[in-house]
Amino acid sequence: MISNRVRVHPPRLPARIAAAVALALLCAGGTARAQDPNDPFANPGSVTATDNGQPSGRASRREALDQVQTRYRQILALWAGGQTEKAAIDLMALETSVVRDDDAGSRKRLLKAEEAVIHEIGAANLETLVPVAMLHHDVYRRYLEKGAKGHALLLVHARGMARDLAILYKEQSGSEGAALVSSRILTSLGGMLQQYAQQLPAAEMFFQAVALDPRNTAAMMGLAIVYEKNAQADSAVDMLRKILALDPAYSEARLRLALNLKRQGKTDEARKTLAELAEGKTADWVTSLAAQELARLASEQGKPAQAQKILEDALQRFPDDARLYVQLAAVLDRKGEMRAAQAVMEKVLTLKPAVNDESARFLYNTTRQETFAEARHFLDENARSRLSLLAEALSVPNHATIPTERVGS
Repeated sequence: MISNRVRVHPPRLPARIAAAVALALLCAGGTARAQDPNDPFANPGSVTATDNGQPSGRASRREALDQVQTRYRQILALWAGGQTEKAAIDLMALETSVVRDDDAGSRKRLLKAEEAVIHEIGAANLETLVPVAMLHHDVYRRYLEKGAKGHALLLVHARGMARDLAILYKEQSGSEGAALVSSRILTSLGGMLQQYAQQLPAAEMFFQAVALDPRNTAAMMGLAIVYEKNAQADSAVDMLRKILALDPAYSEARLRLALNLKRQGKTDEARKTLAELAEGKTADWVTSLAAQELARLASEQGKPAQAQKILEDALQRFPDDARLYVQLAAVLDRKGEMRAAQAVMEKVLTLKPAVNDESARFLYNTTRQETFAEARHFLDENARSRLSLLAEALSVPNHATIPTERVGS
């Protein structure tokens, strides 16, 4: 964690959520892959002074960390100059050369080196923290996508850098604009964590984001999904109602509210909301899934004719949705209309095979990054607008050398 001069204490997660979402998984994935000159895991380079990655002696440790600082400043200069791809790859190579999972102290040494540079440029201009945070945010995304097996500390480090820089920026600035930027950084990090099924750390990010900006509906949606996935319908309903108070037209929030109301046994309100969504003007996955759930509710209440009509009406709008046909066939079968059910299933066989990630139910059960797209667009714009300030702060001589007495402490 960046020190305070940079000390950050994120809010504690409420006990009822901590207990429910204690499913945190550290991304592990990754398979053997061919050597790639742009793959930092394949070509990490070398910064340390000995073969085993441990500098020998206090002077050597200082020299190695000074070298990390120099390279880190060069990488920040690339980022400030718009060479984003090279900057991200070079930072991953640098961090991979320093941090090893079998040496917990290696992350501490990297943090000290990067922290010293950040303190210097942050003192020159606080706004430089935003593009620096976004560099670490981008590197964290890349680590996740590569499946950093054997590099768990790098994941922790990259995420921690982006998070702590966001919180530090808000604490040091104190402005409403800084709160919005910091909230979106945390929201985006939470979205990536949720995408990789890391529910507990995602929830922590979303809580912090909402604390910074109570109107952040993307972070609130992230929290609502965490509640829902952990069978906390009451909490999900409360959060979804807050979202809809801010954005009544948020169709996904209305759909999730209806389904969680159903879980609470509030079927009348659930039915009303599902019917409004199923009849909505926009023909999208929310509309299709609302029709499916509305028909299921009718079937469960012993109203097969009503369920049949709902599904037949939905097929007029979604003639290629195989799930609607299958559900209709099941309804017809339960009504004893076997020939009609068979005809419907034969129709399914003529449909073009659907890509799984296009189905309404798949989209509902998946963390879709479009939920966080607006937050990331906001961040990209804010980071770009501050790149010139970062370049200016980096143009002064490097005075970030770590004092000898701090090395290895």
